[in-house]
Amino acid sequence: MANKIVQFTSKIFFVTFISLNIYSLSWASNSEISMKKESMPEFDSICCDNVFAETDLTIKLEKKLHKNNEWPHSIETAQGTRRSPNYTKDYEPMEDPFAGNEKDIPILTDPLEGYNRWMFGVNESLYQAVLEPIATGYRDTVNEHLRIGIKNIFSNALAPVKFISSLLQLEFKKSGRVLLRTLINTTLGLGGYADIAGQEYGIKSVNEDFDQALGSLGIPSGPYVVLPFFGPSTVRNIIGRTADAFLSPPTMSGVSYVTNAGIAVEDNVNAASFILHDKKQLEASALDEYESVRDFYHQYRYGLLKK
Repeated sequence: MANKIVQFTSKIFFVTFISLNIYSLSWASNSEISMKKESMPEFDSICCDNVFAETDLTIKLEKKLHKNNEWPHSIETAQGTRRSPNYTKDYEPMEDPFAGNEKDIPILTDPLEGYNRWMFGVNESLYQAVLEPIATGYRDTVNEHLRIGIKNIFSNALAPVKFISSLLQLEFKKSGRVLLRTLINTTLGLGGYADIAGQEYGIKSVNEDFDQALGSLGIPSGPYVVLPFFGPSTVRNIIGRTADAFLSPPTMSGVSYVTNAGIAVEDNVNAASFILHDKKQLEASALDEYESVRDFYHQYRYGLLKK
């Protein structure tokens, strides 16, 4: 009897011992996991966020692919619409969103770059020493509305240049617009001071000159040339400017050279007063100001020719 009691007691002790060990191991394991979670909450959050973000991005970017026997006539891709494999010869060209609009612009040669850079430096020195201070004082003194009115007067005075240049290009609508604008602005706009034709009647301004007329006839621009005082130009533009000068009102009216020069100075100072800020931005941002001015001039003149 005593032996049975001892054996029963031993079994109870053994079962209790095993149960306590299993419970302690389980508690230790859970505690360790809990400690890891508490010590790395940011890691778990980051991992989960990254997983969900990548999953969401993958879902957005992936396209449902068709089986070989289920190809439609065309499918949409990230690059645009293309034909199915049965119509590979009909693939539509993909458009580059960063491509420029001047793919066909001709190359502007610069064989006189050494001289041009030197003259560009001379003109820049004259601009900074003379024209910029005068234009700055002029801008700060003369009201902006008055400066715009003076600009309109000079634009209105170039009507003969615009009219003949438009006729040479067979642009009869532009020629008619020049006549209407000149008639309306000269009479109702106080000699062109107010752009009544544009503001009240919606007749757009015309920007044409003899250089554009020569370009429309297929005459190339020729090499790039920097002129003293006048700045960027080309061989064709020099010829065009000369023709424009003969058609200008001061020359046609027979005023003296001094009066003509004074009118030209006022025109340049008034025009410069509108671009002082842009000029400073170009000087601050351009890696090579000479090349920036040359490229901008070429693109601007080519853009006028294509209008």
